[in-house]
Amino acid sequence: MMGPGQGRLEAAALALAALMSTGCGALDAAAVAETHRLDEGEFYVAPGGSALPLVSSAVILPARLDPELATSLSYGRRTAEFAPILAAIDGALGRQSRCTLTRDAALPAGAPHVYVGSADGELAPPEAEQQALPHDRFAPIVMHIARPGAAWQQSVASLLAARGAHHAIVVTLGVSQYPKGREGVFGKKVVLGTGHEEPIKFLTAEDKLLEVLQLTGALVDAQGRVLRAGAEGILARDTPFAAQVLEVGKAIDDRTLEKVLTTERRDDLPGSPAKWDVALANLLAQLRGDRKALIVP
Repeated sequence: MMGPGQGRLEAAALALAALMSTGCGALDAAAVAETHRLDEGEFYVAPGGSALPLVSSAVILPARLDPELATSLSYGRRTAEFAPILAAIDGALGRQSRCTLTRDAALPAGAPHVYVGSADGELAPPEAEQQALPHDRFAPIVMHIARPGAAWQQSVASLLAARGAHHAIVVTLGVSQYPKGREGVFGKKVVLGTGHEEPIKFLTAEDKLLEVLQLTGALVDAQGRVLRAGAEGILARDTPFAAQVLEVGKAIDDRTLEKVLTTERRDDLPGSPAKWDVALANLLAQLRGDRKALIVP
């Protein structure tokens, strides 16, 4: 006669065998998030692990502010300062020829969330620290993709079916922290996105992170599954050296946010377009897999 303990062991063994027989795909489907270590200049990941064809068109959901900012000590009470930038982004999304902005979709909470930044960043998930290797001098840059909730997936599936579309794009405005990189023997720089890097002042602590205003995004299919995810930095701000010595961090202030729509421009590109506009265009092009549409020097 089988005892209760032995029965539980056999049941567990059968469940494990069944799970193993289905392969890694079942494990992947059961996960609610995944984290990737990124190399310098790498900002996009295809969670499925394989190259995807060009997405000719997609429905774009209205841009949103990163909900994680509400928990931030530096930005939790300042979310209204980002509203003008969000409005400008939605205006640009509405003018896209390859994508259709839907303004009337009332989707539930639970959209996919993409974190790109240092594993030591203020808003980095706990799993990020697992991407550090013993030989790392500083924490690596990572991407963490939190998958959408079931209600959100169902709503997007219904929305796409009603529009006769196969893909949707989620765009999020947020703040992260990026590590500094080397430029030659003595110089420092920060790589912010596709074809976008900026020099960093020499008198700055190498191990101190930069505050970065960025766009993150995800391409989802008709079942609400994330096919591609990535980020494009808009601008970076360093903490003055004197403050770094005192271990004081510097958030992106309201004046800098106001300049995003006025004077922050890409002088390395013809016509000196606005940094946020280039970042948005490259984010959409990368998510759709359209390298011909990228804006690079």
